[in-house]
Amino acid sequence: MARQVPDPAEPVPSPEPTGETTNAPRAQPPEPAAPPAYGTTEPAPAYSAPAPAYGTAEPSPSAYGTAGPSSPPPMYGTVAKDASADRAAVRAFRPRRVLPSVITAVLMTLLGLLVALEVISALLGRPLRLVPYDRILSWATSTPWNDPRVMAGAGLVGLLGLLLVLLSLVPGRPTLIPVRTGDRDLAIGMQRRGFTRSLAHAAEQVQGVEHARVRLRGKAVHVAADSGMRDVRGLADAVREAVNLRITALSPVGKYPVSVSLREK
Repeated sequence: MARQVPDPAEPVPSPEPTGETTNAPRAQPPEPAAPPAYGTTEPAPAYSAPAPAYGTAEPSPSAYGTAGPSSPPPMYGTVAKDASADRAAVRAFRPRRVLPSVITAVLMTLLGLLVALEVISALLGRPLRLVPYDRILSWATSTPWNDPRVMAGAGLVGLLGLLLVLLSLVPGRPTLIPVRTGDRDLAIGMQRRGFTRSLAHAAEQVQGVEHARVRLRGKAVHVAADSGMRDVRGLADAVREAVNLRITALSPVGKYPVSVSLREK
């Protein structure tokens, strides 16, 4: 029995639907995701902790131990006290006593020049006789030690010598106020005018103070404040506290006591 072979050119009829459902082909597993390219980062979560403000740092333990919870934070601008560094700063800005030194040097130079001229001229046989030695010698040999003129001259010479010693030992008025740095190799000075202006500005920040003037006498700070308030009770203490806080922030070497006087308008 012969078998009919279908012509390959004819289209093969599709099977008619029978109403039965056929199983869908099994889904292929998803391909693994490619690794991220070099330099890419994972997407950030929708919420992240805020970054710390610029310049802030996490609290770290101090070199000398951590402070307890009741210890107040250090004030801005305060520097640890170092006695050797304070002495070095004071010496760096101590006045040099230029005027007394120049006067003493000029007098000593003139006296030495006079003595040299008299000695050299006498050795050459032609003394200049700029100083009347004969009359001075005769007066000295004929005048007793308890003579008022001798006592007055000796007292004057002694006072001049004592004055020179005091000028060399007692420090004068410094042109700059040494500021505490904590380092003996670093000396910083502040002008007196800038120091007083800073203290006056601190006093004027107190509520009720319209204008303030600060005078520095040695290391004593005197604040004269003008107020337009009728009741100024406690205002002087507030001004004193504000000025003391500014002095602590500036960290000058030494103590600067503050006195306050109020004037009502």
